[in-house]
Amino acid sequence: MLAITVLFASGAYKFTVMGFTSWPLNDMGVRWGIACVITLVGWWFAFRLVHFPTFADFLVSVEAEMLKVSWPSNTEVHSSTLVVLAMFLILSALIYGFDLIWIWFFQIIRIIPT
Repeated sequence: MLAITVLFASGAYKFTVMGFTSWPLNDMGVRWGIACVITLVGWWFAFRLVHFPTFADFLVSVEAEMLKVSWPSNTEVHSSTLVVLAMFLILSALIYGFDLIWIWFFQIIRIIPT
């Protein structure tokens, strides 16, 4: 619900900052008023969506599934991150090496200039 409200509020803020060139909507007070109305409509829409029965049942089931998840410890997260970063560096170096080899090969057979 908060995410949908923030989405509407950010759109309303963007509307307030940009405004229009026509006179009635160019007044700052009118723009802020319209932005508040847009934010309130977004809050109402988010409230109604969250309290819609099928959507509410979905959220309840998602919460139940999230309670079943076994989250990794900090040491597991750090070690997995190090493995991913090491593999990224190794593969980057490997691709760079292959690139140099292909450039050298294409220069020998004169496909690209030296």
